[in-house]
Order: sequence, then structure tokens, then C-alpha cells
Amino acid sequence: MRLLDLVLPPACAGCGRFGQLMCDACVASFRAATRPGDRFAAPDAGTMVGDALELTVAAFAHGGTLRHALQRLKYGGSARIAVPLARAAAPALEALTSVCGPVPLVPVPVHAARLRQRGYNQAALLADALATETGLPVLDILERRRATARQHGLGKAARLHNLRGAFAVRNGARAPTGLILVDDILTTSATLESCAGILRAAGAAAVWGFAIAREV
Repeated sequence: MRLLDLVLPPACAGCGRFGQLMCDACVASFRAATRPGDRFAAPDAGTMVGDALELTVAAFAHGGTLRHALQRLKYGGSARIAVPLARAAAPALEALTSVCGPVPLVPVPVHAARLRQRGYNQAALLADALATETGLPVLDILERRRATARQHGLGKAARLHNLRGAFAVRNGARAPTGLILVDDILTTSATLESCAGILRAAGAAAVWGFAIAREV
């Protein structure tokens, strides 16, 4: 990583200034998914409760410089951005583990064709970086067996239908009793719900969710 930085000095994924992958000013601009003034007075946009999921938490709102950074991570081939994003989001994950305990992190998988195209699974990179920050183990036990249409613009019911039969537990893998699913962006929680249902069927008693950002 350091040698790469010498050859290609990092530019901030949020604002483009050279020197850091995510500059301090951009990280400071990340805002919580729920505005402090809304707490206890309006629905909490940073948390969601599902059917198969116990609780899902997002560290930040999906906007501003964070949106730019996540686009670079997901579509721009900038795998290194996962590290500073995970570092910024780690306190929110630690708050979740204060409720669910120090359970393993399980990244949401991408289809093999998308993996070849992109070169990496951004959720797996984030899970690995979050594990470094928190000391939690990572279990890569899910696979995406079927390619799906893009979820953007679909409601939750349509997203769930689109994802039917898309996920499975890898052959020979066992689901732990409790775990945290990790993804980059939380919208309706349909993807996490689909994965959680598969994991519960494979023996998991409690499945939690964590995302870097929530679209609000």
C-alpha cells in the first residue's frame, strides 16, 4: 500500500485533493443517517427492523462526499477507499456489537460475472477493513448464484422478488449462531433481508445488518 502511494499519490475520493484517500475534511462532513433533532420524534432513518433481520444499522447518510467515495469504491475500481470508509464507520459498528455481541461479519456477495468485471466485492473489502478496525472475524460463507437486474428504482417488494433464489450458503459452510451482514449501501434492506433468510434457514438464530450508508 505504501509503495503504491509513492507511485500513485492518493487523491481524496470525496473532494479530489491529493494527500489522502479520504481527507479529514471530507470524513468530518459525513453525517449520521438520522438528524439529532429527529431522534425520538421521527422514524430513525439510520436503523431498520426486518423479518429475518433483528436490526440493521447504517453509519451515515448516503450523500455529499460519502456518496462520491462509495461510487468510486463500487464503480471506479478504487478498492483502497474501503479502508478509510471502514475506519470512519467502525464506531457505529461497535455500537451495534454492544447490542448483539462480538459476532462474525459476513459480506453480502456479488455474482461471479460482476466480480470478474469489477475485480473485487466491495462488501467483502469493507468487511475485511471493519474486521481490522474492530477485531471481529469475517466469514465469507454466502454466494450469489444468480445474476439479478439492477435494484435501483425498485420498491422493496420488487427488490425481494428480483432477489428470489439469488443467494445461497456456500457448499460445506455452516452459519454461525449470530452474525452481522455487511453491505455498502442500505436502501430498503431487501438485499440484507434476502441474505438473512438464507442464513436463518442454514441455522443462524440471529442475523444483524450493517451498512456504511443509508439512502434517505
